[in-house]
Amino acid sequence: MSEQKHNSGPHPDNKDSLEHAAMQDEQMQEVHAQLMREKEEPEEGFSPVPIFLMFLFATLCFWGGVYLVHYSANFRWDAYSPYFDPNADKPVPVEITLFARGEKIFRNNCAVCHQGTGVGVPGVYPPIAGSDWVTEHPQVLARVLINGLNGPIEVMGGKYNGNMPAFGPTGLNLSDKDLAGVMTYIRQEWGNSAPDMTVAMVESYKALYASRSSPWNYPAVKADLDPIPEPAVEAPAEAAPEGSEATEAEAEAETAAQGARSDELPVIAAAH
Repeated sequence: MSEQKHNSGPHPDNKDSLEHAAMQDEQMQEVHAQLMREKEEPEEGFSPVPIFLMFLFATLCFWGGVYLVHYSANFRWDAYSPYFDPNADKPVPVEITLFARGEKIFRNNCAVCHQGTGVGVPGVYPPIAGSDWVTEHPQVLARVLINGLNGPIEVMGGKYNGNMPAFGPTGLNLSDKDLAGVMTYIRQEWGNSAPDMTVAMVESYKALYASRSSPWNYPAVKADLDPIPEPAVEAPAEAAPEGSEATEAEAEAETAAQGARSDELPVIAAAH
């Protein structure tokens, strides 16, 4: 009976028995308590990146992108100059004349009514070929195109009562150069002979009438006209001083030297 009771407990060499005995040791418990106090409690998550580092990285990326756009030369293998301009060899666009510009605008916006020949449609749209409405005082044509015209008028013996739309700020809002071009074309095509309408003239007329909200009518469109601007006179060329041939030769030599220096771009030869 006593032997059976003795064998019912854990064996002294059993692992559970050893751990139980160790936990009963007061010194061991004190050491464990100290270790637990000194050890930081575990936390979930991660340490955030400082915000200034994120801004610094974004700034470097932006600067690098701008630098590559300006100085990469489209990553061409034969360009080694930091000042390489890939557009230097492209042809410069040719500026067309006011007459040619005006012809395009007229065909796109005016030829439907006034016809490509400028004769208009009898009783409906007045002619502009040979008409003093477009060839005499430029201010009349400027008023009509900037603000429009409606009501009855008489052109070259024919009577018309229609509505001319505005090409200025209250209408198609053409640029000053486009307005000068179409006026020049109308005043010089189909046998018409009148001076150019310069951009400066259009700017001055636009300053006077751009704020007008209503179209003109007859006879107000031809009333209170300002003096016709004098055409610009080119300044005469100054006489060349003595010894100008030598000066021109020196200038040509200097130009050739500058061209030679501009062609000497730093080139890195890869010899491997």
